[in-house]
Amino acid sequence: MDDVKAITEIAKRVFLTDGYHAPMVFAKGTNGKVALEFKNFGATSGERERDMLNAGTFIACKSNVGELELIVFVNEAWTSTNVNVLPSQDPKRVEVLVINSLDARTQEERLLIFEVKRDPKGKVLDLKELALPEKVETKGRLSLAFQKGYQIVSPVHN
Repeated sequence: MDDVKAITEIAKRVFLTDGYHAPMVFAKGTNGKVALEFKNFGATSGERERDMLNAGTFIACKSNVGELELIVFVNEAWTSTNVNVLPSQDPKRVEVLVINSLDARTQEERLLIFEVKRDPKGKVLDLKELALPEKVETKGRLSLAFQKGYQIVSPVHN
């Protein structure tokens, strides 16, 4: 089974069971795999980038997986179609589970987004995959920050 698909299925099960999913990064390399859950994850985009850079260096130091092949980041977020406000401030925002993967060798990125459906008491009922519009840019900075942090400690030797 494809690694991204397996991680997606596990993340969905966790969300449906627990009602949330802590931010996590999964790294696969030529020597193995590792997952890291963030206990605290930055409140701003700059802080989140720093956290991912630090996670990359931490994993390279503590559990070097070899040359990076795949990075998968799982996180909860808000999304909105209103481009004039931050999604977290839009009253019509939508809660989502985001799975962002980066092929570390080709730099190809994939983005999966699932809308969270809750009952009036807040219990998660379902996760519905959202189709991304063709013009949506899937390039993120978090996986790249992780890769950069990893490569500071474990550079690629081609």
